[in-house]
Amino acid sequence: MENVFFTSNPIILLILTLITTALIILGRKLELPQLPILIVVYSLGLLIYHTIGVDKYPMNTSPFYFSIAADLILLFLGFITYLWIDDIVAKNKNLKSYSDVLSWFWDKL
Repeated sequence: MENVFFTSNPIILLILTLITTALIILGRKLELPQLPILIVVYSLGLLIYHTIGVDKYPMNTSPFYFSIAADLILLFLGFITYLWIDDIVAKNKNLKSYSDVLSWFWDKL
């Protein structure tokens, strides 16, 4: 079980946080809503990997559960960021946004 990629490891979580932040900033600066989709893809991949690991190593599942929680947070962050950047691009280019489900949230800020 030494070669398992745990996102509950602080160093790996820091690296994933830096990658996520870089993709969000790049997506915002370049106005590319496709970049946060990469966050969704790699967090889904990690989520599937850690979910399979819970069944494969039933003795010590605590690191897997922390990793699954971190993966779900990254997945949620990537999805919300995609909607946010897509809305910004749609407003700047006068296009129809994919979804305007977060307008109630942005209006309150």
